[in-house]
Amino acid sequence: MPIFKINFSNDNPPINSARFWIKVLIMSISIIITCYISNTASVDNFFDAVLASVIISLLSCFVKPLLTLLSVPLIVFTFGFFNLVINAIIILMTAYFVKGFDVYGFWNAILFSIIITIISFILDLPLRIQRFKQTTGMDFRNKKFNKDDENRVDDTDFEDVTDQDEETK
Repeated sequence: MPIFKINFSNDNPPINSARFWIKVLIMSISIIITCYISNTASVDNFFDAVLASVIISLLSCFVKPLLTLLSVPLIVFTFGFFNLVINAIIILMTAYFVKGFDVYGFWNAILFSIIITIISFILDLPLRIQRFKQTTGMDFRNKKFNKDDENRVDDTDFEDVTDQDEETK
């Protein structure tokens, strides 16, 4: 039987894995799309977008847990909305470090982080579905399990209501 693992934390793969670099590429494309569709930020070229996404990933890995730990009361009091402020701080720090990446103020950094999160999620969705299918072995077209079929027990919602009396006669 497949085990479903629920992960409520961020999906932060190690820096030497292919998943990390795929996420960097997806975030780079998201940065370019966000800068194109909104006037919250600007990026000079694709290399600056890749560099900005690497720095955002590293800051999210190392600085964000510290900022989150220090601001737990504010996060609880605001029902998690203070995480937007933490994300905006990370975006502004990235704009400070990368000269070809500019964000036009604090409120624009909050809006930029919201838009980039939505676009990254949409771009990453096919890969997430593929990984889910590989880890669970589920084939959605045939609606059956590919892995461990012989060990799986079919559970039903009904009970057998055949005549028991006829069998005993």
